[in-house]
Amino acid sequence: MKEILKMISPFNAKENVPTILFVIKKILAFILIFFVSMILAEGLAIIFHLIMGYNVLRGEMLDIQTMTLMKYYGYVIFMIIAMLYCKLIEKRSIRSMGFNNKISGYLEGMLIGVVLLSISIGLIMLTGNITYNGILQNIDFPIIFAFLGGFIIQGAMEETLGRGFLMTSLSKKVSIPIAILVSSLAFAAPHFSTLFNGDFIFSLIGIINLLLVSTIFSLLIINGKNIWIACGMHTFWNFFLFNIFGLNLSGSGEKPTAIFDFSTGSNNILNGGSYGIEASVITTFVLLIFTCLLIVKYKKLHIEKITY
Repeated sequence: MKEILKMISPFNAKENVPTILFVIKKILAFILIFFVSMILAEGLAIIFHLIMGYNVLRGEMLDIQTMTLMKYYGYVIFMIIAMLYCKLIEKRSIRSMGFNNKISGYLEGMLIGVVLLSISIGLIMLTGNITYNGILQNIDFPIIFAFLGGFIIQGAMEETLGRGFLMTSLSKKVSIPIAILVSSLAFAAPHFSTLFNGDFIFSLIGIINLLLVSTIFSLLIINGKNIWIACGMHTFWNFFLFNIFGLNLSGSGEKPTAIFDFSTGSNNILNGGSYGIEASVITTFVLLIFTCLLIVKYKKLHIEKITY
């Protein structure tokens, strides 16, 4: 038992362990990175509140929008901890996480995210379940740009932990499809809390879409041999959904500061209900088609291991 615990320890850099124990070790490392980062970020947030004169023990806090931005910018800590883990424990470089010189991939990912999102919203509009009401008045551009910075960090953080660290590490011992599956489940897990607040059908569709988009991120990274492309798609999908189109992001229920005014009709599987279009079957259709295209490209490239 002691030997098994030693083999699955996140601080054990040895790779010559049974495959199942190796997978468990990497999942535990992912959890460790996540919770250590969360504790540090929460601690800094509390200190910031105290400096600003808020008594957090009495429930005094900044407004929701400012708290959301603070959370997004605080994700820098998660990225730093993940990179330090790879550098100090796994003895591999930041480049090995996909952060190479193919930075132009970010623009490609940005374009993919905006196009897929626009197609999804456009198709839902054709069914009459999303309506365009025009351009909003008194647009708060400073807040919108603040959210853009936040989403850049948030998207990069999730890709760094889920793909740059976990998927790439797993691929040393397991097949690429298994590495994609495990990292996709790890990516989806933090979103479950908002998904399970709604009806079962929306939760089910939302989980399917999360796994599909996670597979897309993974295949974009593997096919393109860089993580920038996934960071770009991830960031601009979220930014355009929330701050350009002004629609619900991942069931947050938070009122967005946006440019355009869109409204949804009654909750149904076409518009994703209270969770938003990320729980729409139309979005499922769009993501599934693009996933299939990426799989075809992946097979044509005959990729046997993840390299950057």
